[in-house]
Amino acid sequence: MDYLKAILNQILLFFDDVGERVKRLPSRGRRRVMLLAGIFLMLVILLMILCIASCHSTGEAVTAEAVRTRVRGSVVGENAEPDRSGELMSVSSEVLPVSDPNQPSVTWPPTSEPETIPTDDPFVEPVETPDAPVSPEQTPEAVVPSDPESTDEPETKYDTLKKHDKSEAVATLQYRLMELGYLDIDEPTNYFGSSTESALILFQRQHDLKQDGIAGSETQAVLYSETAEHYCLKEGAEGQDVKALQEQLVELGYLSEKEVDRVYGPVTISAVQAFQKRNGLHVDGLAGEKTLVLLYSDSAKISKELLKKQEAEAAAKKKTEEEAKKKAEEEAKKKANPTKSSSGSNKGKKTPTPKPKPTPTPTPKRDTRIDKFIAAANSKIGCEYVLGAKGPNKFDCSGLVYYCLKQAGVEGTRLNAAGYSQKSGWTKISSINSLKKGDILFFRSDTNSSVNHTGIYVGYDTMIDASSGNGKVVKRALSAYWKRNFVCARRPWRE
Repeated sequence: MDYLKAILNQILLFFDDVGERVKRLPSRGRRRVMLLAGIFLMLVILLMILCIASCHSTGEAVTAEAVRTRVRGSVVGENAEPDRSGELMSVSSEVLPVSDPNQPSVTWPPTSEPETIPTDDPFVEPVETPDAPVSPEQTPEAVVPSDPESTDEPETKYDTLKKHDKSEAVATLQYRLMELGYLDIDEPTNYFGSSTESALILFQRQHDLKQDGIAGSETQAVLYSETAEHYCLKEGAEGQDVKALQEQLVELGYLSEKEVDRVYGPVTISAVQAFQKRNGLHVDGLAGEKTLVLLYSDSAKISKELLKKQEAEAAAKKKTEEEAKKKAEEEAKKKANPTKSSSGSNKGKKTPTPKPKPTPTPTPKRDTRIDKFIAAANSKIGCEYVLGAKGPNKFDCSGLVYYCLKQAGVEGTRLNAAGYSQKSGWTKISSINSLKKGDILFFRSDTNSSVNHTGIYVGYDTMIDASSGNGKVVKRALSAYWKRNFVCARRPWRE
C-alpha cells in the first residue's frame, strides 16, 4: 500500500504545478485544461480501485487454498473404515507450518501414504500415485455419496388389501370408491368382499392399472390422490356395467338389441353421442356423471325414431278404440229399439222405464301389488351384488327395485336411485316416521348430498336392499347411518 501512497503524492504535486500554469492561461483555455484534468483524475482513481480489488482477491485465493489443504488432511483421517478383521484403521497426517503463504504444503508419512502429484488448479484434487501395491485388506473402502433420487424399491406407503381381508383400511377403501362412483353408496364395512373387488377392478380399468382387484401400493396411491377420476365409461371399457348401459340405450331407442356386446366401442359411442345431443348435453361420447344421471332418470328423452314408432302405435290404438266404441253404441241403440210384437194387446201402452238402482260405494281395498313387490324382494335375499345388474340373480340397488316392481306388475324404464327418487307420479314421503310397507327408500352419504342408494321398506324399521358393502342382497334394520342420511321415500301404490 506504501507504493500507492507515493504515487498519489506525486499525482497531487503534478496537479499543483499544473494549477499554477493554468492560472496564467486565458479563461477558455483554463476550462479545457480543467476538463481534461478531471477526466485524467477519474481514470487514475478507477485504476487504483482495480489494483486494490486484484490484491484482495489474490489474498482470498491464498487463504482458501490453505483451508482446503488442511481439510483434505483431516477428512482422510475421519473416513478410515474398519478392515475385515474388525480392527479400525487410522490414517495419520501432519500439517507442517506454511513457509510461503502462496505455496501451502502438507507432508504425509512416506511409509503409509503415496506420493502426491501437485496440480496448478486449486479446485482439482491431487492425483495420487502409490509407491507399492496395497492389499485390499489394507485399503480403506471409498465412501460413495448416496443418491437421494435412486432407490432400489419405492417407499411402501399403503398395506396391500385383497379379497376376504378385514380391517379399518378396507372401510376407508370402500368409502373412497363410493365417493368416486365406483361403488353404490352404502354403510362401509371392514370386509373386503366381491363387490369391493369388482369396484376396484373398475377403478383400475379406468386408470390403466393392472386389473387384479388387489389394492396394492400403486393402486391406492392413485386412488387417494387428487388426480383420481370419477367413474366414467369410455372407449375400450368392457364389462357388466357396459352391458347395463347398452340395455338402457336399447330401452330408450338409441341402440338395437343385437348391438349389446358388453364392449364400449364405436357403435355404443355413437349411441351415447345421439343421446347427449337429443338431451342437450355436451356431446363427447363419454358416459360421465351427468350423462349417466340423465340416462337413468325419468326425464331422459327417447330417440326420435322410437318417438315416431310410439306415436304410430298410439294412433293405431286410438283408432281401434274408436271403432270399438262406435260398434258398442250401435249395439246399444238396437237394444233400446226392440222389434214390434205381432200381438196387439200391448198396442198403445207405454213400457215403463226401470228406475236405476243406487250404486253402492266400493270399499277401498289394499293394493295387492304391494305383497307381490315385497315377496319378490324377499326371494332375492342373498343374491350377489353387481354394479349395473338388474336380475334375475345379480343386482345393484336400483336394479333390485326395478326387478321387484316388474314382478308386481309395475312397468316402466329402469332408472337409478336418483331417477326413482324423482318420480313425480309417485307419492313423496318426506318423514322417515311416515313409512309404510312397500315404500321405496332413498339415501345419500355422509359426504355427498346426491341420492345414490335405494331400498325397499318392509315394515318394522327394516328394509331389503342390494348392499355394495356386504356384496349381496340383505334384509337389515335402519341403523343410525341410514336414518341420518334418509332423503325421502316414494309410494307407487294407491293409498
